[in-house]
Amino acid sequence: MGTEVWATWIPAVLALAAAGFSGWLLWSARKTAEETARRCETVNRLAAAVEANTERTAHAATTATEQAERAWEQVKLSRSQLDEAREERHSSTQAEQWEWAYALTTAARELVNSCHELIRTSLDSQVAPHYRTAADRHYRQAGQRWQDTMIKAISRTQPPLEMQQQVATFAEVHQRLHGQLGVLLRAVETNTLAEGDTLTKQIHGMRHELNNAHRNLQRIVSSNLSNPSPQGTQTNSAQQTQHDQAVATGPSHAAQQTQLTPGPAPTASQPSAAQTQVTPMAPPSTSQTGRTQQAHADPPQPVGPSTQQLANRPARA
Repeated sequence: MGTEVWATWIPAVLALAAAGFSGWLLWSARKTAEETARRCETVNRLAAAVEANTERTAHAATTATEQAERAWEQVKLSRSQLDEAREERHSSTQAEQWEWAYALTTAARELVNSCHELIRTSLDSQVAPHYRTAADRHYRQAGQRWQDTMIKAISRTQPPLEMQQQVATFAEVHQRLHGQLGVLLRAVETNTLAEGDTLTKQIHGMRHELNNAHRNLQRIVSSNLSNPSPQGTQTNSAQQTQHDQAVATGPSHAAQQTQLTPGPAPTASQPSAAQTQVTPMAPPSTSQTGRTQQAHADPPQPVGPSTQQLANRPARA
């Protein structure tokens, strides 16, 4: 009897245990399925958000590309305008240099001719006094025009040092001849000039020296106009090379390739006009030329003004 009872209850207990375990497994599987479904929904939402962000990023990239292309077009337009402005400035500067060079050489030639005419009328005893006075007045006017033209040409064109030295040499020779001309006029007025005098020989020698200085000045001016500055040429070549590289690279490297080369630094061959001291010319007059015979042997030397006076001199139209 006891054995049969145990044989009946044991399978029943095992069946109940199996049924409970199966229910727990079913509940656990249901919870797992619900968690998986929630995770799937979360993944779907994240995927939708990623897709939306991708679309917005693509739209922003397209917009940025269009803006970069427009900016690159503006850069190329600005660069072309800068090149045109640089070419116009170079052309205007070259034209201004030619104009001032012509004015400088013309004024120097007129001064030399007026000096020769004044010397000829002073040494010729057959010339009337009023012709001598007219030649003196023309000489003083030519000297004033030469001085004004020289100062404005040097201050506005900034020629190289060699040309400035030659201009200073021409001005120095003219000043020495100017002092001798004053003594000559005084000697002619007082009839103390003898034939073959030392003063006459000195004036003829200084006249030839003035001609040589004028020829050297014309040579230097012509050489300066025909040979442009090599530094400016190298700067333009470097700028053109950078521009070609920037155009070939495209808008992606525009900010790195588009660079503006700064202007050339001032060198020793291009000093300012204020550093060149030029001796001003004073017109000869009979009251200032009353000299003794010692003036014939020791002619007066020119005295140059200060650099500040030349810098503060107003430019004339």
